[in-house]
Amino acid sequence: MLDKIRLSCSCGMVEATLEVHTKDSFHVECVCCDCQKFATHIKADNVLNSYGGTDIFQTYPSYLTFTKGEDHISCVQLSAKGLLRHYASCCSTPVGNVMNNSKIPFVGIPVSFMKFDSKEQKNTILGPIVLKAFGQYATEAKPKDVHQKFPLSFLPKIIFFMLKGMVLRKNIPSPYFKGGKAIAVPEIPPR
Repeated sequence: MLDKIRLSCSCGMVEATLEVHTKDSFHVECVCCDCQKFATHIKADNVLNSYGGTDIFQTYPSYLTFTKGEDHISCVQLSAKGLLRHYASCCSTPVGNVMNNSKIPFVGIPVSFMKFDSKEQKNTILGPIVLKAFGQYATEAKPKDVHQKFPLSFLPKIIFFMLKGMVLRKNIPSPYFKGGKAIAVPEIPPR
């Protein structure tokens, strides 16, 4: 099944489109401390749920295209080898997390960047959350279905996803890189 959805930051200065290929994606919830630190750093705590989780759609970079406002995209890297976490500098809306290497076919898009007509439409297009991980960093009581860490049972799915993406070159084009370099110079905040 293929759906094309619109993405927009809170103020509308940054827009994109995303092709949703249900066989090439994972709808997850991440409760890790880095997602929480990133949201706090850019003052976007509204993307976190009540216990510190972020609703993320993981897919291939080649399925996303920025259509407006690329010059408003900034980047934070919480450590020298960490993810490149992009956001709209105009309104602090997270717009995508990628590995720090343009050859890796992966992007995690915060669902808060996506625009749906209803919760039902969102659930139909993205499907259910298939993994809730890093519950050890929850800021308050969390649901019972959140794994304390990343479950090893999910690792084969991720490995297959990455290998498939590499073979099919789903990292190209990546809207987060131009000529192998990040579109925004990553800011590394002090620890």
